[in-house]
Formats: sequence, C-alpha cells, structure tokens
Amino acid sequence: MSNRSALGEYVYTDVEFRQYRRRRALRLLHTGVGFLLAYAMAWSVVALTRGDWLTLILQGVSVCGGAWVWFCLCRGQLGLAGHSYFCIVIPVVAGMIALEGVTGPFLSMSHYHLLPLIGGAYLLFFEHGKRGRRVYVSTCLMIFVSVELGLLTWPALGLAYPPDAQGTGRWILSLANFASLIWVARIFVADLAEAEKQLAGANARMEALLENMLPLTISQRLRREGRTFADAFGECSVLFADIVGYTALSESVPNVVGLLDAIFTRFDDLTEQSGLEKIKTIGDAYMVAAGIPVARPDHAIAAAKLALRMQTAIKEFPGLEIRIGINSGAVVAGVIGKKRFIYDLWGDTVNIAARMESQGISGEIQISDATHALLPSNFICEDRGEIAVKGKGRMRVYLLKGCETLISS
Repeated sequence: MSNRSALGEYVYTDVEFRQYRRRRALRLLHTGVGFLLAYAMAWSVVALTRGDWLTLILQGVSVCGGAWVWFCLCRGQLGLAGHSYFCIVIPVVAGMIALEGVTGPFLSMSHYHLLPLIGGAYLLFFEHGKRGRRVYVSTCLMIFVSVELGLLTWPALGLAYPPDAQGTGRWILSLANFASLIWVARIFVADLAEAEKQLAGANARMEALLENMLPLTISQRLRREGRTFADAFGECSVLFADIVGYTALSESVPNVVGLLDAIFTRFDDLTEQSGLEKIKTIGDAYMVAAGIPVARPDHAIAAAKLALRMQTAIKEFPGLEIRIGINSGAVVAGVIGKKRFIYDLWGDTVNIAARMESQGISGEIQISDATHALLPSNFICEDRGEIAVKGKGRMRVYLLKGCETLISS
C-alpha cells in the first residue's frame, strides 16, 4: 500500500493490491484456524471426561490439521494452507454428524449448530477461485440435505450422551459457532468495504483525470455512451497562440520546461475564467476554442478578449512575446480513435486559425475577416490588408489592438 496522497486516499498499484489481498487472506485464515482449534479443544475436553474415544480421535485429527495449517501460514505457503483448511473442515463436520447419528426423516435438525462453521469457512474460501467455492458449497449441501431430510439413516457411532447434556452442548456449540461466524464475517465485510472504498477513490481519481483531459460535458458523454464520436458546429472561434523565440530560448534557459509550464498554467487560468475550452498544446503552441462543446453566440468576442488577456499576461515573463491568431467559422469536434483520447477540432476554420498565428506578427493578435465581422465596434482593430495565406490564397486580415471595455475596466 502506498503513502496517502494529498486527497487522503490510498493509491494502489497492481502489485500492491495483490499484496493487500494476500494480507487479508492471511488474517482470515489465522482467524479461522484459531476458531477451529478452539472448537476442537473444547470437544476434546468433553470427550475425554466422558470417555468418548472416537470423538477424541476425531478432534485430535482437527487439532493436528489446524496445527498443520498454522505451520503452512508461518512458512508463507498461503495456497497450501487455504486448501488444507477446507480439506479438514468438511471431513470433521461429516464425522461429527456420523458420531451423533441420524435418527430418521426430519428428526435430525439437531445438527443445525454445525451450519455456522460451514458459513464461516465459505467466507474464508472467498479468496480462492469460483471452482473451489462451488465444489465446497456442493459438498456441504450434499451432506446437509442428506442428513436433514433423512435420506440417510444410521445409528450414532460415538458414545451416547444424555438428552439434557446433548441439548446443553448443542446450545453452547451453536452460540460459539455463531459468534465465530459473526467475527469472521465482520473481518470479511470490513475488508470488502475497504476494497470498495479504494475502488471508489480510484474511480473518482480516474474521472478527475478524464475531466482534466477532456471538457466536462465530453467526458460525461464518453462515459455514458462508451464510444467515440464527432459533432459538427456551425459557429465557433478558434485561437492559436505561440511563444516567439521559444526554440532559441530553450537553448539558453536551464529550466525551460518549468518556464513553459508557468506560462501555460497562467493561460489555463485565463481560459477557465473566460469560460472557454483549452483544446491542446503542441510544443510551445496553445490552442483554445470558443463556442464548443457548448454553443455561445459571443464566441468571437470571448476569444478576442482572451487573446488580449494572454497578450497582457505574457508581459509577466520578461523577454518573451506571443503571437496569436484567431478565425471563426464551422468545425467538426469530437473524440476519435481508441487510445490516448483527446478532444480535437477539424476543418478549414482550424487550418485558417493556425495560418493566422503562423503568418502573424510577433507580439500581435492577427484575426481573419470572418472574426472581425463578428466583433462589435468597441474592439480596436487595424486593417493589415490582404496577405498570402498558405493554401488559401490572399485573405484580408486585421490586427486586434485592444478593447475599450477591457481598457476602462
């Protein structure tokens, strides 16, 4: 088991979880063997005082078997100990029934005091495979159905006890067996609850990780539908930002990854405050979308305001400049593939937004004519004229200089 995380939850690896289950099995088997030995010793004392040698021999076998199981546990042979335990319990129960005898149909319910021993042993068998549990349960059912329904009838093999002594003894054994069953069940249920708690914690961490990788609505849909998907959006804005001179900077700054992390963390905060969706980072490039996966009519305005805030934020890192490009239009967005899911965008709108950034000016925000047409008059834009855009020919573009609302605030 690993150390507690900041959230106070245990984090299990595959190896640690197997070790945890092994410790649980050891604890349950130690408890079961302890009860078996106590049960056998109590019966041995009674049999010795009565001179019932057959019962004494049977309980001697139980004591030797319990000692063998304990020896296996001390040597770390968990599998051998578990199977030996169950190979002892069934013959002992069958032997006890044979010693008491079966008097006739529906008159043998006096053996009910042995049922808790069977139930407790079954809980211990939980650590083994389904096949072992089925064999064990089938054998127990066969014994009790045969005895309790009187399908078999035979006289008692052991020394006859007075009816009062038999009744008192059975009550004592019944209470002792039920107490042992409750104790074993308590351990079993407590460990099962702990395992479920760890599973719930792991599931919560997985969902949190998924929500960090994907937008909340997308992660919920992916869990709900269980398959990848893609949707068309008629109106949205796409923003690309790139740190100018990052390649040269990476050769001179020792902790360049830490610097990049600080910049992108600042951008993440601004994106979240703006209610937009960060799509991905590619090296030193940062991609944001407005109007997806939840549509909003002011997508161009939101993207433009975010760009201006990012332009201001980069000044917190002396010596660095940022180049931003924005375009608006229709896209296809979704999660595709079967490995390393990512929410991504496709379409001509995305390609033009990337060109707005790559063919822009250092320290400036370049927007397409489509985005400029969606901005109100309080945004200050400078007409750059037409430029040659790779793959699109000549396009009119603008440089976003500011916003009167942001300046006044």
